[in-house]
Amino acid sequence: MASGKELEKMKDEVTCPICLEFFADPVTIDCGHNFCRACILQYWEPIAGKVTCPQCRTEFLQRNIRPNRFASNIVKSVKKLSSGQKPAERELRCEEHEEKLKLFCEDDQRAICVVCSMSRDHRDHAVSPIKEAAEIYKEKLLKVLDFLQKQIEDISKSQSEEEGHLIKLKIQGDNLRQQILSEFGKLHQFLNEEERALKRKLEEEERALMQQIEGSRNDISEQSDTIRRMITDIQRRLSLQEIELLQDVKLIIDSSRVAFKKPKPNCSDLRLVDFKIPLDYVAWKRMSKIVSPGPAPASLILDAKTANPWLFLSDNGRTVTVTRRKQRVPDNPERFSNWRCVLGSEGFTAGSHCWEVGVGNNTGWGVGVARESAPRKELYALNPKDGVWAVELWSGRYNAQTSPATSLDLKTSPQKLGVHLDYDAGQVTIYDADDLSDLFTFTDTFTEKIYPFFSIYCTGESLTLHPLQG
Repeated sequence: MASGKELEKMKDEVTCPICLEFFADPVTIDCGHNFCRACILQYWEPIAGKVTCPQCRTEFLQRNIRPNRFASNIVKSVKKLSSGQKPAERELRCEEHEEKLKLFCEDDQRAICVVCSMSRDHRDHAVSPIKEAAEIYKEKLLKVLDFLQKQIEDISKSQSEEEGHLIKLKIQGDNLRQQILSEFGKLHQFLNEEERALKRKLEEEERALMQQIEGSRNDISEQSDTIRRMITDIQRRLSLQEIELLQDVKLIIDSSRVAFKKPKPNCSDLRLVDFKIPLDYVAWKRMSKIVSPGPAPASLILDAKTANPWLFLSDNGRTVTVTRRKQRVPDNPERFSNWRCVLGSEGFTAGSHCWEVGVGNNTGWGVGVARESAPRKELYALNPKDGVWAVELWSGRYNAQTSPATSLDLKTSPQKLGVHLDYDAGQVTIYDADDLSDLFTFTDTFTEKIYPFFSIYCTGESLTLHPLQG
């Protein structure tokens, strides 16, 4: 008895290329190919003049056909051998022609019979055997499934990141609440009202950030649910029969190409300026309007050895002015030779430090901090890359000197600036010293001594360092 593979090969040899059934009254045409008599005559019927072979496309002037009794005998043998085979799956039939649905029309995305394939509606369409089409679309569905599963992986990673932001936010909120209670406990009799106001502002900001993060989490969950439903539907479809698998398969594939839209990164840092400036200083500033705060903290002194030759320092070292004539001063290594800059005399390698500088109505200045190794003898960008963290006013515009610069949209022009350096936390906050509003906060890692930095550009204008008493 023939093996399964041999039997399948014999079936292929006695299958009509047109109807894909065993030969019925097989005939041979001039090129040597075999067909059912009815199939080849029906194929040639609408053609006027020369005809062609459906398989090799050879052209013929005459429509010659010869009976093929050998093929008939082989068909009988194959049918006899196949009688012992297990019955095939129930095959659906064409509603119009009652023929088995053996082909798949790519253009119309549906199963059709052989008669349909030769009709005017499908003659110019891309048609392939159902089994072949099912294999092609099964590969496509598997690719879509792999894509969607990768989207789920990205979603899971994003969910973990958002959970981390939420935990970080909660920890920050708890720490800041504890700091508020500790600092204001010392001044409770004066600052009950201030304490309640600050706690309310913190809670509002924390709640707003939580809502942003929760919104991102909800969006991620919705995308996850949608993609999981698609995965379930595709997995179910892959288990169906080939014809059922192919129903609306292109529509399903097209609608499944949904890329995971990762939410915009949420800022999980509390930005309330009062928590970047030491709370005891904030309390002291506000309490100064009610009670005498006592002796003010010592103000900084400018370092004359670092001052550009076009800058003049007052005798007390607290005011710097742009002169009309370049001064004759030693060209020592510490001095800025090109930029009109000067540093404070005291540098810091740890801790939290605040100072204030009056900028008045000056038209060009820069205020911040600089590392000890910042270049002194050449022109360079006044930004963190070259060791300067500063806010600048130039040509009527306020900018944080990042790379590239960050434009600051200020509602009012500050007359006095405050600088808070938190060396250990790696933060420099520049703020309006009159209303304590945050202008910009730099975040970096400090590895060397950091000095107060000042620059002023226009002749006759001055910057003045103030005691921290408002």
